Amino acid sequence: MLFMPTYIYKARDTGGNLVQNKLEAGNEAEAAARIAELGLTPITIAVEAASARIKSVFAPRLRKVSRQEMLIFTRELATLISTGIPLIQALQSVADHAANVRFAQILNEIVVSIKGGSSFSAALSRYPEIFNNLYVSLVKVGEAGGLLDKVLLRLAELGTQDIDLRSRVRSVLIYPAVLALIAFVIVNFVLIGVLPKFVTVFEASQAKLPIPTQILLGASGLLRNYWWALIIGVVVALNIFGSYYRNTKGRLQFDALILRMPLFGPLILKVMVTRFARSISALTKSGIPILEALGVVEGTVSNMALQKVIGNVRVAISRGQSLTEPFAASGLFPPMVIQLINTGERSGKIDAMFEQIASFYEPDIEFTIRNLTSLLEPIMLLGMGLVVAFIALSVLMPIFNLISVVRR
Repeated sequence: MLFMPTYIYKARDTGGNLVQNKLEAGNEAEAAARIAELGLTPITIAVEAASARIKSVFAPRLRKVSRQEMLIFTRELATLISTGIPLIQALQSVADHAANVRFAQILNEIVVSIKGGSSFSAALSRYPEIFNNLYVSLVKVGEAGGLLDKVLLRLAELGTQDIDLRSRVRSVLIYPAVLALIAFVIVNFVLIGVLPKFVTVFEASQAKLPIPTQILLGASGLLRNYWWALIIGVVVALNIFGSYYRNTKGRLQFDALILRMPLFGPLILKVMVTRFARSISALTKSGIPILEALGVVEGTVSNMALQKVIGNVRVAISRGQSLTEPFAASGLFPPMVIQLINTGERSGKIDAMFEQIASFYEPDIEFTIRNLTSLLEPIMLLGMGLVVAFIALSVLMPIFNLISVVRR
């Protein structure tokens, strides 16, 4: 179901207070069940008016919660709590000013859950697509220690660093992507719009065409006459790749290949190691044992190859092995990282060691990005130049042959 109906309900919490809100559900029974999960006793449940629902389709209700929105939410909440405002009041204030309607609705549901007796971390855990294991775990620690504002500030700091890291990596990928798109458009325009005008001239000459010209004419004919087959082929190939990637073994192989690919592989690995080290440092600094911290971070890592390494480390530690051995056996981490892990394990300062790894990689990532950018620019320009030269040569060679024949 693309758009589930929205139900407006009135209910009472455990304290007998009246609560009015709205939620999306497949039917009224499902809506009642979700209200009960929030610790409320429903009084009335009614479907939202059709006109309001149509309007909501064009509102940002279904828009995903972005990293920037999460960062703003975390900082605002930390600031409000640090000034002594109660958690429920702070959450309600942030929800009232949230630009994302969907996010505001979720925050209101979290407020209702807390009023119903749920802890803040438990309420957040009901929305794993927004609040990951790392976020929930740190909030849980902050609740237990009465340091929620400080934990939220640390989460905001991690979010800022993550957004900054992603933007720097994205800036590297944008340049070659734009050049590749321009080259693709120009080549297709030449093959479909320009080259067919020369075909009649070449055919009328009845001269043997050079091999480059034959290749170009073949490509032009393929695009003009069998474009539909090419589209079908691309769709089929994407479906095959999707099935392969959804398979656990296939995804593991592909993710491992990504980390070992030339140029971009080392950069991606450094970014992932930096994010991993920051997360472990934040968790262990908050008093979470290393074994539990590894379990939390394992669920937040998107690359399955690195995820497998973290899982192997957890198993090794649970069997009494050192932290250094499984990291070294993975083959993914450079000697410098292994040395820092070994030093931190011996000194008993695991949190400081992982923070040092992240600090070590930050300037290295910046250096790698600059080198990659300076290397990609001439490679892309050379590639585009070769393509243009090949097209020009393929068109001009038969024309020169015709001119020489006419002069004779």
